[in-house]
Amino acid sequence: MSLMSPNGRPITVRPIARAEPDRIVLRCWPERDVLDRLFAEQGTIGMAAWEGDQCVGLLHCYHIVLPEGMGWQSTWGANRWCGEPDNPTDYVFTDRLRWGPGETKLDLTGAVWCHACCHVGRTLEAEAVSDDPDPRYFGRGIGTALCEASITWAREHDYAAVLARGVPHGLRELAVWAGALPWTTYIRLGFTEVTAACPDDELPLWARGDCPPEVWAEIEAARAAGRPEHEFREHLMVLDLHRRVETARPRG
Repeated sequence: MSLMSPNGRPITVRPIARAEPDRIVLRCWPERDVLDRLFAEQGTIGMAAWEGDQCVGLLHCYHIVLPEGMGWQSTWGANRWCGEPDNPTDYVFTDRLRWGPGETKLDLTGAVWCHACCHVGRTLEAEAVSDDPDPRYFGRGIGTALCEASITWAREHDYAAVLARGVPHGLRELAVWAGALPWTTYIRLGFTEVTAACPDDELPLWARGDCPPEVWAEIEAARAAGRPEHEFREHLMVLDLHRRVETARPRG
């Protein structure tokens, strides 16, 4: 299915090239020196959707290496998944995965491709006006297309699997703010959940009010409608590509 912009123009999705960071919104991405290192190690830093010369969607990607769960010199990407001792965050899955040789619940060995922030409608034009994305680009399949392009990249570069963080479905304000897709989207793309949340798992901070007002209003409305508490937990999704690579990272 072809993607069309709200202006009736075709949208193309492809890996981000080394010369393109100045053409995309780097709002929540790491410093440029880290991006340069990731380009050198990975060949790209993720996927981008383009309407002509304008970037209208982004998926930031990086690798980690299993079973250790570490990436290139434990850079920003690896720390986001594996945790930083002095700065733990509630969206890191360290405790549930127990990274380390013989401890990870993922039966995988080698380089794994990971999805970080996914933002649709964050254009340089919109950023010049406010911090809000352009909502005209929502609901056009751009986020799914970015994920599909990323999966293709991972297959072509011999990754063992793709890991992704899925947020609860049906909460658009949360997904936009968190820069993540619903876990149900990943299910449709062939992913499975690594490990289901237990009833006593602590809710993420955003589900306890540490989020923008519009996100909290959405969460409260869902609770008032009877949505159970366990549906306000994030999901770690995995797509096993049935490859077992022994090297730390194949070059892009």
